[in-house]
Amino acid sequence: MSSPFYNYTIATFTRGLKTLSTILKKAEEYAKENNIPLDDLLNARLVEDMKPLSFQIVTATNTISKALARAASVELPPQPQLDETYEDLYKRIDRTLAELGKVDAAKIASREGERFKAPIGPVEFDFTLEDYSVRFAIPNFYFHLVTAYEILRVKGVQIGKMDYLSEFVV
Repeated sequence: MSSPFYNYTIATFTRGLKTLSTILKKAEEYAKENNIPLDDLLNARLVEDMKPLSFQIVTATNTISKALARAASVELPPQPQLDETYEDLYKRIDRTLAELGKVDAAKIASREGERFKAPIGPVEFDFTLEDYSVRFAIPNFYFHLVTAYEILRVKGVQIGKMDYLSEFVV
């Protein structure tokens, strides 16, 4: 038996990470083809006070890891320092995809309806897994996925709507 949390998040996160990997590869290719230093795109931001592309990818994957830890009622995993290269970020995405592949739907279903507290910024919120998935985890994940996409578009990477949606509509 699966739970709403499982149904809402696992496929969404998996597809979103595949999208992230696809657009990151296109960014790397674009930088190489146009003699742009690879770090320029990883450090690119939409606006000066916003975090860079690398942060968006790290935060998207951390959102998933935290959600899975909360779903399994285990200690939150350590959140490693920001990755600095495309290869580091691909490895991070692959590790997170592997985490998603190991999720035990029955274990999550057994926690359905249980309440827990989760800090979001300086405030702690009370959630069930179902609430957490639709009120925080998925919106936060999409925020960072879309922000990564937007940074790359602004920087000239030739990606479009179908690059973003292709994994979601298969």
